[in-house]
Amino acid sequence: MKYLQVLEDSVGYEGYQKLLELLEEIASHYGVGVSHVATKYILNRPSVACAIVGVRNSRHVADNCKIFGFELSPEDEAAITAFLDGYPRLQGDCYTLERESPRYKSIIHMNVNEEEQGGNDALAGK
Repeated sequence: MKYLQVLEDSVGYEGYQKLLELLEEIASHYGVGVSHVATKYILNRPSVACAIVGVRNSRHVADNCKIFGFELSPEDEAAITAFLDGYPRLQGDCYTLERESPRYKSIIHMNVNEEEQGGNDALAGK
């Protein structure tokens, strides 16, 4: 849900489809997947130190290592940046949005430990 809201508030569905087309075009040039190009692009941003990539089984580990087997050309990076610059960006970091924006805060489970403790207290008869 959170990711859908971010898409709606930035590129929208049509923009997302166009972004996927651009990434697919770049990916086919390098013989990798769209996710590899997207991850490589994000990792190349100056303020990004790492990316969390999901792995369901050992086959995914080898596939995800393709990220380190190619470099995006300056033209490819510029094309992705130019595309993204044509759309609005959410202001602030994701943690601030989750804490302070009513739109994003509504889907985040806040104070889960306190809620669990309250539930445990009720079970214990407190």
